[in-house]
Amino acid sequence: MNRSHTNLEPHYLVRFKDGDPAAFTYFFNTYWEELYTVAYRHLRDTDQSKDIVQEVYIHIWEKRHLLKDDYTTLRPYLHKAVKNKVLNYYATERVRKEVLDNMFARMDVLQLLDTGSLAHYQALEVVVDKAVARLPKLMQAVYLMRSDNHSIQQIAKDLNLAEQTVKNYLSDAKKILKKELTQRFNEQDTMTVMFITTVTLHHFLT
Repeated sequence: MNRSHTNLEPHYLVRFKDGDPAAFTYFFNTYWEELYTVAYRHLRDTDQSKDIVQEVYIHIWEKRHLLKDDYTTLRPYLHKAVKNKVLNYYATERVRKEVLDNMFARMDVLQLLDTGSLAHYQALEVVVDKAVARLPKLMQAVYLMRSDNHSIQQIAKDLNLAEQTVKNYLSDAKKILKKELTQRFNEQDTMTVMFITTVTLHHFLT
């Protein structure tokens, strides 16, 4: 942002909090492109990135009365809001389903299963989906990003975590999901379930 914007922003911020549409347009035009770039870098989806940025602007406009009086710029607030929206996006049911669908589509093990094992596998898919939904939110975000082929380093950077913390979350997720899966099936199914879960979880959690 150049010096002219820096000088103008406190003036427009007062007008923004007073509900001036021109001030909304000013902040939209000033930060739209860089916020979209942040969202797209994480999501690699043009439409979803645009939607997230639009939602952030709508939300801040609706909650403008909550902005602190000592704010002199909206930039940090907008960037934080976009990153939070990205994390929330990863936690939605739709994204969980997409991640799981992509994961299962990559698994050649399906071709090796007989009819009975395939039934177990399909039941397993439902259990995995529900188990992922019950993971703690931050662990869930790490799990989903990793399953979507994000590196440990990229996850740590995006979520502002230490790389070891990311590894710990992945290890804990693996233990939780394995326990959840084995408890949901009968003892006679244990070998089949363990075989499938080992292939399923090893791909992105080890």
